[in-house]
Amino acid sequence: MLIQIVGMILAPLVVAGLARWAASRRRNGLAAGRPVHFRARLAGRRGRLLCDPRLGGVPVFLDRGNGKVVEVPRGGRTLEATVAPRSAVNNGVERVTLRYRPPGGMPLSLGLTSYDAATLGDWLSARPASTAPGALARRLPVVPLWAVLALVGAALVALVAADVTLLGHRTAAETVSADRAVGTCVLRWDNGHSDATSCADAGVRPGERMTALILPWPLQTTPVDPAMVAPTAGGVGGGLALLGIGGALVLSPAAAARRVRKVREAGPNLSPEPPPVETDAQADPETDADLPNGVRDTSYGSLAAAARHSERHRPGAPIAPPRARPDRLSGSPRRWVAATLLGTGAWGLLVIAVAAVGDDHFHLGYWRFPVFGTLAIVAAARIGWLVTDRLPLVRPVRRVLRGDAAGPASPQPMRYVRLRGAPGELVLVLFRPEGGAVAAPVLVQPLLWARSGRRRAVGGPVPVGEALVHDSGVGPLVCEIDGVRYLPKGRATVVTADPAQTAANLLALAHSHRRRVTTR
Repeated sequence: MLIQIVGMILAPLVVAGLARWAASRRRNGLAAGRPVHFRARLAGRRGRLLCDPRLGGVPVFLDRGNGKVVEVPRGGRTLEATVAPRSAVNNGVERVTLRYRPPGGMPLSLGLTSYDAATLGDWLSARPASTAPGALARRLPVVPLWAVLALVGAALVALVAADVTLLGHRTAAETVSADRAVGTCVLRWDNGHSDATSCADAGVRPGERMTALILPWPLQTTPVDPAMVAPTAGGVGGGLALLGIGGALVLSPAAAARRVRKVREAGPNLSPEPPPVETDAQADPETDADLPNGVRDTSYGSLAAAARHSERHRPGAPIAPPRARPDRLSGSPRRWVAATLLGTGAWGLLVIAVAAVGDDHFHLGYWRFPVFGTLAIVAAARIGWLVTDRLPLVRPVRRVLRGDAAGPASPQPMRYVRLRGAPGELVLVLFRPEGGAVAAPVLVQPLLWARSGRRRAVGGPVPVGEALVHDSGVGPLVCEIDGVRYLPKGRATVVTADPAQTAANLLALAHSHRRRVTTR
């Protein structure tokens, strides 16, 4: 019962993690110029969107049913991405309808997974670069997920076989009973312990003694016949390895080549049944804002449009004013000190390592001391380094929070754009008061998660406004917005220190392809 409950909880997390990892591999392959074939829907028709250099660098949608082809030229504009309602067709996977307007054409509706929609939205909107199709065409397409999982399974089987062979305990066991029909026998060893196992020698008789291999941790402490390890590992692991290698080197390239051949046979620019499109009058004016669409487009106007668009259409916890406090702070100063000094995931590793050293629950013997002892030392060193690095931040920031000191300089009025990434992750992008919509960002200050007075909401400022910025002199900035001083989360980032990396991070937070939640 417990295993079933744990499986029900972990299975969706594993599926979501694999889907995100597979989408990341497709994104990296697309950036490297390798052939990537996306599962997609165009106006409700199922098929594949081929991003293949062998087709001249022009993305092509291949209809799965009738084999017809529709070109999707790059260099257009992504209008919006809307989350499709979950149904039996979606199979529990979040799917997004991406509205894309090709150069000089009408908008198209592409149905994709959420991660593939973000990847293709960026790639289709970018201007095609001049590449050498002949060189790129020789590269293998991205390996499918099932082939990678087969290879990982083969590696795990080999690892388990090596673990059993090298770390297993060999002992003399007495045969209690044997079933020649199914090839099993019951063994007794080590002062009366008995268990059933598979025997390679079907002719073993009760009372005979044989060598048994006791499985090591993390496997169950059960005996096996040493002669069964190699055939079992070779059969299971070898089969998975052949399946993975065949899928990576034979099946996947053959399927990709077959799709390319179908596209070439259909002819260029063939679109006998164009998909239904939407006119400009039907488009939502809110989605036609000047959203950022490249690492060079991080001005105040584009980021402000992205922040407002995210506030209206992005799913997740809403942002509301923080809970009112007598000191006019967004949260507790003590909580801020604890989160600043001790906010690291190394605590979990330290607790697990210390518990494993103190209690030999898995019967590792003396091996637990060097293994988990090293992990405990690494985790403690990580915690100590963070505390030492962040300790000088506490006192200056607390003085600013209390209002005892304004920092090395007087407070500066600045414009801000509030962006959000992961749940509870808020970031303020600060701009100078002058400059208008084309002003470039100056500072980026993450905010500590705050509680809100509204239920199921995150405490934070409105998307766009003005802030009074207090500089602590040691890195973190205290931003006062509408009379509330927001607690910083770490040091502020100066944009001019690394403009390219900062622009990439801002573009990831202010993604131009926002998803609108639709209701039935």
